[in-house]
Amino acid sequence: LKSMDALSTHATRVVNALGDKSVRSVKSMVGLEQEYFLIDRDDFLKRKDLLYTGRTLVGDKTPKGQEFEDHYFGAIPSRILHFMEDVNTELWKLGIYCSVEHNEVAPGQYEISSIYNNVNTAIDQNMLTMETLQRTAIKHNLSCLLHEKPFAGINGSGKHNNWSLVTDDGQNLFDPGEKPHENVRFLVFACAVIEAVDNYPVLLRMAASGPGNDHRLGANEAPPAIISIFSGDVVFDLLNQLLKTKTLKLSRDSGNFTPLSTLSELPKDNSDRNRTSPFAFTGNKFEFRMLGSSRNPAFTNTILCAALAEALDKIAVELEKYKYIQDAREAALQVCQDIVKKHQRILFNGDGYSPEWLVEAEKRGLPNVKSFTESIESLLDPQVIRMFERFNVLSKSELEARYEIYHQQFIKTINTEVLTLTSMVRTELIPALMKEIRQVVRTVDSIKEESHYLSAHRRELITLLDELDEKLTHLEQEKAKADALTDLKETGLYLQQVVRPLMDDVRACCDHLERVIPENIYPIPTYTDLLFK
Repeated sequence: LKSMDALSTHATRVVNALGDKSVRSVKSMVGLEQEYFLIDRDDFLKRKDLLYTGRTLVGDKTPKGQEFEDHYFGAIPSRILHFMEDVNTELWKLGIYCSVEHNEVAPGQYEISSIYNNVNTAIDQNMLTMETLQRTAIKHNLSCLLHEKPFAGINGSGKHNNWSLVTDDGQNLFDPGEKPHENVRFLVFACAVIEAVDNYPVLLRMAASGPGNDHRLGANEAPPAIISIFSGDVVFDLLNQLLKTKTLKLSRDSGNFTPLSTLSELPKDNSDRNRTSPFAFTGNKFEFRMLGSSRNPAFTNTILCAALAEALDKIAVELEKYKYIQDAREAALQVCQDIVKKHQRILFNGDGYSPEWLVEAEKRGLPNVKSFTESIESLLDPQVIRMFERFNVLSKSELEARYEIYHQQFIKTINTEVLTLTSMVRTELIPALMKEIRQVVRTVDSIKEESHYLSAHRRELITLLDELDEKLTHLEQEKAKADALTDLKETGLYLQQVVRPLMDDVRACCDHLERVIPENIYPIPTYTDLLFK
């Protein structure tokens, strides 16, 4: 609320300086898209990892995943449709109205989007929506998974933050209109966003993330951890023109088109939505796509509002020097030009998934913070502290408190995952493997002829047993070393850089085990059970 007030104050100053004196306030608006998974509750209760951590710590890929895109483009299953209808009923009782519900890309994945609202109300409604999804799922003998990456090898879940600014008389300040090259106000606010995001990329990466989002960011279904802004071809062209001149032209046809002779003209969509971009301009709003599905969007939007307030304050100071509106508008183009020249490194319209972008981003000097725990340090950045304190949003001590809390959350999350994985392997998977070994040994002893298959299979199982025990023991030893550390940052980094890779090693053995023992011996529901049955 404090950051929203600050943004309203300085956005109003800019709008007034550009000639619209009737505007008295500006509202920060957001529309949140919530992705989630649904699985059968009976299977959920049979897996300790889902029960304790919200994600599968082991699990081999299924022969068929999402490559056919049949779930995304298919009809909503009837059981899920009944669930969605009940969710809507419960949300309507709370005054929350949803505009979109559909299948998502991965098997068992879905999305719900509530109607746009002012930021603080939209966030409250999103938190109620998450709770309603989980509570209603139980009534249908389902479990709703809000973790960012509950299943390896298929899409994770995000919470896209569609953000815009609206004046008290209903004008969307991010709407370029039919002639964006002549819309000075739009250009000013778009450039202010560019400056705000480029000033605090690591802070935004931190606020959008968490221990779970590390598994999603940078994968082929989510934005990279590098923050860049996609502006669409039309706006990108205008920004490039600004580098050289303040006389802008619309070089791309942004009018109408007729795909068929039997249809009347349709307006062209110039937003060119880029799903590989973490921060994309999508027509009349900016879509921040990094936000994790389980996260509370409050801090993300606090940062966006406060950072934009800072950028707009600087712009307002420049524009308020001028007595005549025309002079202020001329000065506004100069301000935009200066911003684009200084912050053009963050503008990128290409494929954010490509390896070439990683190289290009490094050349541009864009930060690439690989993990949540590394990004927490941004809270103590002097520039961040000054920004929050200047607008009376958060004090230094409040930021230090969040620094400690986020580190503790990360440490406790990884500790829980390690203990859960250890328990599953020791009490469920290793006993199942030993059972299969005993059966194979009895079979070999009962057959008089030598079987190359059985001999090789027995060797493979025994080798796997020893390898699994060795890697699990190593994991437990390194976890004990992390427990002995006292510094929060040091502990988090040790868990991220040493313990997490060892968890992946143990998982690889467990997934191998799943492939080589019979289904009737494997003790927990598989991905096939969870996603396709």
